[in-house]
Amino acid sequence: MTYWFKRRRFGYGLTPATWRGWVALAIMILLVLAPIPFLPQGEDEGGPNPYAYLFYVFVVVTVFVLLAIKKGPTPHWRWGTKDDDDPDEDF
Repeated sequence: MTYWFKRRRFGYGLTPATWRGWVALAIMILLVLAPIPFLPQGEDEGGPNPYAYLFYVFVVVTVFVLLAIKKGPTPHWRWGTKDDDDPDEDF
């Protein structure tokens, strides 16, 4: 199985490692930024509740994180490279 994401060399988390991982990241960014022009700009303007947008961003980012966990190795804290690092899982 080819992982879309690999463990980061420093810290906790995953980073895109294949074109599929980078496309997933780009789609997530696009989904977060696309509604911004439609948000109300002033105090007097009616429109959608800004908390609805924050909830939307939370859902999109949560789905992306779950996808990264599913399509990558189990993340854990790392601080540099070690002799037992697996090149298929770790940068």
